[in-house]
Amino acid sequence: MSAESESNSGLLRSLVPPDQVDRLFGVCGAHGWKLLAASAVVGALPPLLGLQQGYYMTVISEMFLFAILALSWDIVGGQTGYPSFGNMAFFGIGAYTTAILIKDFAISFPVAMVVAGLVAVAFAAVIGAVVLRLRGHYFAIATLGVLLAAQQISRNLDITGGASGKILLEVPSGTVFYYLFLGVLVVEMGVVYYLSNTRFGFILNAIRDDEEKATAMGFNTTYYKTAAWMLASLFTGVAGGAYSLFNTFIDPQTAYNGAWNVELIAMALLGGSGTVAGPVIGAFGLHTVIEVVETAFVGWQLVLLGIVVIVTVIGFPEGAVGTLREYASEMEYYKRGGMAATDSGEEVSADE
Repeated sequence: MSAESESNSGLLRSLVPPDQVDRLFGVCGAHGWKLLAASAVVGALPPLLGLQQGYYMTVISEMFLFAILALSWDIVGGQTGYPSFGNMAFFGIGAYTTAILIKDFAISFPVAMVVAGLVAVAFAAVIGAVVLRLRGHYFAIATLGVLLAAQQISRNLDITGGASGKILLEVPSGTVFYYLFLGVLVVEMGVVYYLSNTRFGFILNAIRDDEEKATAMGFNTTYYKTAAWMLASLFTGVAGGAYSLFNTFIDPQTAYNGAWNVELIAMALLGGSGTVAGPVIGAFGLHTVIEVVETAFVGWQLVLLGIVVIVTVIGFPEGAVGTLREYASEMEYYKRGGMAATDSGEEVSADE
């Protein structure tokens, strides 16, 4: 290791001690359920402490919404290793299902939202059985095609309002949506955290790491991939159903928002894909930055999003959580003499 590298490594260790990082991951792993419960309580406090309906409540509600979408994408894109570009199709289906049931059939909002999630799941089951047989860029392109097709179909149907969309009135208060998005997020985090420690989660990770070996071990990978996609569609569809009333208006561009489709992927990658907390952290962080940019520099949010995607992919491919975990592991390796052992081996080889 060069003198400059040693200096940089020492500076990093002084700023962020690897022992503390490793200890933090250990605590989070040992007390995951308690941390989730504590996070839910903290999230529920702002309205109780005086946060009124308005800009800040809307921003926080949208943070919860994007966290749901990012974590849903990560079930397939991060845990399973299949980068989908069509998750917003489930969002749009959920949004339109809720809007149609409420406005055209006078169905109550809770029932309509549940039906929206189930319709999204049914759609995912049918489409997933086909597109999840593809891999790599073929799968990514196929899912993007599903999104574009769903958007065009919604634009051409009369029941969806066509290109004009649907206007929804007499919606619940902003506080209701605040707690609704928070509740869905907490439930989703709990489900993903639980599954990540079960046979189902281990098989998804095995598919991500080496699908051919997983198949050779006797696992029906198409079944597990489809189940993961259906789970992701459930939460995405429910979120879309809630958003249609939260926004009081839905049209093809809003329901199948292309910019959001990129944002939720960027959020998962930025926070750390393949983890439970990573996509949520990425959603909170990136959405905050985007809101600041939209307020101070109107029209530049997409430029920022592009920069974030490029920097994340090149500089931090493991995301915030993954980078910290890798750093702690490497420092622990060096601390235990791993590098010294390597250097010693090299010296012996040189002497020989």
